[in-house]
Amino acid sequence: MTCTDAELVDKVCKGDMDAFSVLIGKYSNAVYGVAYGKLGDFHTAQDIAQEVFVKTYRKLPDLKEPEKLASWLYAVTARECMDWFRSNKKKTAYEFMQKMEVPHPESTEDQLLRKELQQDVWKALNTLSEANRIVTILYYIDNYKVREIADFLDLSSEAVESRLRRSRAILKREMLSTVNNNLSENKLQDEFKKRVFQDERMTETNFRRVAMGQSEFDDIDMHKTNFSNVNMEGTGFDNINMSSTTFNDINMHSVKFNEVGLWEIEVSNSELGEAYFHDIHLYGKGNKFERCQLNGTSFVDCDLSNVDIRDCNLSGVTVNGISLELLLDSYNKRK
Repeated sequence: MTCTDAELVDKVCKGDMDAFSVLIGKYSNAVYGVAYGKLGDFHTAQDIAQEVFVKTYRKLPDLKEPEKLASWLYAVTARECMDWFRSNKKKTAYEFMQKMEVPHPESTEDQLLRKELQQDVWKALNTLSEANRIVTILYYIDNYKVREIADFLDLSSEAVESRLRRSRAILKREMLSTVNNNLSENKLQDEFKKRVFQDERMTETNFRRVAMGQSEFDDIDMHKTNFSNVNMEGTGFDNINMSSTTFNDINMHSVKFNEVGLWEIEVSNSELGEAYFHDIHLYGKGNKFERCQLNGTSFVDCDLSNVDIRDCNLSGVTVNGISLELLLDSYNKRK
């Protein structure tokens, strides 16, 4: 059953990151399309879109009318674009694009042609007024319906249809086809969701009922993050601060932690079978594992001192390639 925007907002405010993922999927290309319509550069538009959704997550609890999420997102996007213009001394979008799109000497012929096409498309779109341009981009970038565009821009359906007619009258049929294809090829994909979730400002965050399997997290700060009822099987964490993080009811099977700050963490009711920990060092208080399946887990070059392990399955656990059972047996014989 499809949730309304108000229902999704309520779920996100309660920590349901699946609901936030749905919101990103629903509105990412709308936000991105508006930013592109105002700035004229796909890369900058993606940066703006990321900024919008990171701020959206933090501000959703303060949203007075969650049923008007769509038009609120447009307002946030417009403000972000205005801030960008101020910080870039109000350069025109096309001037900025020309600087951003200077071909690299080593670019292939295909890359050069693609950049030339993007410039031609923007020149055509730039013949439209901003209001008509944004409606046209939203219509073609991700097959948004007239009603959806109207809700996002806080317009009537009649106004959207009128702006589309004006745009089509100005742009030739051949150029409309080129615009359609170019926008579709450059729309945001599911990879954008991962970029938002990996933003370093999404720290001290609650991840609840989320599927993160096979994801890769690299060189970010996830300090004081709370994971609950999350599937992160096969996920890789590399060079990340995850100190003071809590994991509860997590599928961490085959997860790999490499050079990750895992001190003062609490792991409970989780399955870590065949997980891999490398170069983990302790600072401050120790770590706590309670009621966890640690069978087959490997620890390499890790500081395991002051680790509190309670009611856990430790069968097949190895430390630097040596069975934990053998290490414990050797330790007991020395006593």
